[in-house]
Amino acid sequence: MNDLLPVLLDLEKQAWKAADLRDVAFYRDYLAPEALVVSPWGILDREGLLRDLAENPNEFPKYAIADPKVVPLGEGSAVLVYTVSFGEQRLFVSSVYVQDRGRWKAAFHQRTPAL
Repeated sequence: MNDLLPVLLDLEKQAWKAADLRDVAFYRDYLAPEALVVSPWGILDREGLLRDLAENPNEFPKYAIADPKVVPLGEGSAVLVYTVSFGEQRLFVSSVYVQDRGRWKAAFHQRTPAL
């Protein structure tokens, strides 16, 4: 499963870039049908996230990811965890990925502000 880290981290970086660009088409393909996102602003399902992405600018266009780790959750699923920094602000992030027809899809994403 160590080979999962670069694969999932690359997907995560693509997602941050797509959020910055408001690339709804990327997210339609990237998200699993049952996807949920939990952030300090609330809980969004897949359609809510797509709508939010189209209507609101990304509040974190520049970021740095540190200390990424992957935990396998079973056959065809894993969680990626890391710290992301935006200037002085830090968040702890977790993203759950599931395989769908041989492709990794984001099923869950959570951002927790560091205190």
